[in-house]
Amino acid sequence: MASNTVLGYPSSRPMILTRYVFGETLRTFALAFGGLSSVIFIAVTLAQLHQVQGVSLALLLQIFPSLVPEVLLLTIPASLLLAVTFTIGRLAGDNELNAMRANGIHLGRLLVPGVAIGLLLSFACGWLIMVGVPNATYSRRNLLGRALEGLTTSSGASLRQLRLGKHFIRFKDFRDGAMVEADIFLVDAKGNRESIRAREARLVLDEDNAKLLLDLRDAIVTFHSTSGGRDVQSDLMFEQLTRDIDVSDRFVKNKRLPDLLPGELWAAIHADKKTRYSKEMLLTEFHRRMSWAGAPLFFAVAAGPLAMLLRRGGRVAALAAVILPVMGAYFPLAIGGQRLAEQDVVPPWLGAWAADFVLLAAGAVTLKRFVRL
Repeated sequence: MASNTVLGYPSSRPMILTRYVFGETLRTFALAFGGLSSVIFIAVTLAQLHQVQGVSLALLLQIFPSLVPEVLLLTIPASLLLAVTFTIGRLAGDNELNAMRANGIHLGRLLVPGVAIGLLLSFACGWLIMVGVPNATYSRRNLLGRALEGLTTSSGASLRQLRLGKHFIRFKDFRDGAMVEADIFLVDAKGNRESIRAREARLVLDEDNAKLLLDLRDAIVTFHSTSGGRDVQSDLMFEQLTRDIDVSDRFVKNKRLPDLLPGELWAAIHADKKTRYSKEMLLTEFHRRMSWAGAPLFFAVAAGPLAMLLRRGGRVAALAAVILPVMGAYFPLAIGGQRLAEQDVVPPWLGAWAADFVLLAAGAVTLKRFVRL
């Protein structure tokens, strides 16, 4: 009597099925990873170019490699989510799951390859978020500080414009440590705008307070303020005027919370003396990193059982029924939980891990109901 087969392989050799799913998941992951990484890196690069207008080409070439760890941290979990969903969804759409049931093969075997790959990728994401990203962001922040230093020294002659967040500086010439015929556009926290045209502008970088001080001479200032929903404009002239710009996100001597390496973060958590960050913020940051490191694993655990529900519709159905709901649940919960934990509304561990717990519960409930554990 001929033996039953699943995917062309004898049902008595279920390891062949596991290897088949493992290979298909890896191939799909590689394609998704290459495509997503390229698109996201281009988007992040364009956003960075918008923020650092006016810096030299040499400095830009040093900044771009520091973007890679952050891009990989996003694309690795997303690519695995796509790979697991498309691979298992394709088997479900071809009615292979019914054939497996008929041959007595437990559908939980389909989850083993995705979970195994997710576990390995979680170690990679762990290194990225604990070491790679903190080093990259700290390095980039100090590289951008060089552009600010250039505007306060003779090297500023090579620059003509610089964007600092919502603020923008441009000038016609640079002589004797001063910008000549400078146009400066400032925006405060309330959205009020200030346009300044100065005959001469000198900049001083206050590293201790992370501020860029502007000493302006013969300045014409145009204020644009929002009052009662209307744009109110007024022009004033000043023989001498001073302004300052917060550049803490561009140049700092001390590391910020996202820049801390694991040892530094752990030491700050257990420090006896009070630090610039509260205990809740430090613990939330620690748990946030740990939970994000496990994102590939939790994505695979949730996506596998949900993809088994797909019967038709191909990749469009997979996108609508699995990928968008998983991402739509994960990221709001992760961001919102972190904010609540930092405000001491919920414990740090709960705020950071809530999104992962939801994915784990969704995967377990779906698996129990449809795979008949």
